[in-house]
Amino acid sequence: MRFGEAMAMEELDDGRLVANFDRSWWVVNGPNGGVIAALLIRAAQHCLGGDRCVRTATTHFLAAPKEGPVHLEVSVEREGRIAAFASVRMTQEDRHIATALVACAEMEIVSHEWEQRDFPDLPAIDETWVMASSSHDVPLRSRWDQRWGLGVPGVAETSTIPGGYEAGGWVRLAESEPYDESLLAAMADCWVPAVMVHSDVAVHTPTLELTVQFRTDPRNIDLRGEDYCAAVFRQLSGREGFIDETGEIWSPDGHLLALSRQIGVVLPRPDETVGQWEFVRS
Repeated sequence: MRFGEAMAMEELDDGRLVANFDRSWWVVNGPNGGVIAALLIRAAQHCLGGDRCVRTATTHFLAAPKEGPVHLEVSVEREGRIAAFASVRMTQEDRHIATALVACAEMEIVSHEWEQRDFPDLPAIDETWVMASSSHDVPLRSRWDQRWGLGVPGVAETSTIPGGYEAGGWVRLAESEPYDESLLAAMADCWVPAVMVHSDVAVHTPTLELTVQFRTDPRNIDLRGEDYCAAVFRQLSGREGFIDETGEIWSPDGHLLALSRQIGVVLPRPDETVGQWEFVRS
C-alpha cells in the first residue's frame, strides 16, 4: 500500500470519515504513529479545505489500532480570517485510538522573515550509510528510503554530541509522491528511535504525544516527490521511563519544512537481543 493509498478515506452518510490500516505501515504493535497523525491531518483538511497550510498538529495516541477500518470524526472549532481550527477523533469499533488538534493558517502579507537554525551537516547521499540488517526489522522500513548520515552506530565522526542519542540523514518515500503536510508528519516519526540503536538494552518507544509544526508550505517551493529531505532527530533526555525527542526536516535547498517534538515511553523488549544493528555504505 503506497502512502497515498494509506491516506485514502471516504465520507459516510453520518459525516464521519472511514480509512483503513494494513500491515505495510506497521511497527512493533501497530501502525507507525506518524501515519496515524498523517491520517488525522488529512481528515482535518478534508473538512477545513486545502487553501491554507497546516501550521501545527498535536496528536495524542490512546491505543494501538488493529488492521482494518477506522473512523474519523472532525469538529471544526473555528474558522477565522487567518486561521482555522479542528479537533479530530479516531475510533475503531468501540475503542478510542487517537485525538488530534489541527490548526491551518495563511498570511496574505508577510512583513519579516528570518531563520537562525542551521541546515544539518550531512554527508552527500552517496557517502551515507544504510541499515543492512537487524533483528528489529518491521514493515515500515521498506516504506522509506533512508540514508544515515547522523548518529550512525559505530561511526563516531557522524555524531555531533559525543555519546548523544541522535540519528538522521537523508530520507524520502521509497515510492515517491508529492510532498504535503501529511507526508511531512509521517516523515517526522519515520526514523528508528536513537535510543534503540545507541543503547545496550533492547527497548521500543511507543509515542504518547507528537506535535509537528509546519514552517514552510511544501507546495510553495521547488520540492519534488523524488527529492530527499534532510532529517535530524535527537533524544537528549530520558527520565522516569519517558523520552523526549526533537526533530527537524529540511528541503534539500535549505528550507526548514517542519519541526517535531514528541514524548514516548521506553519499554523493554525481553524477546529481543541487542547489538545486531548493521550499517553499510550506501
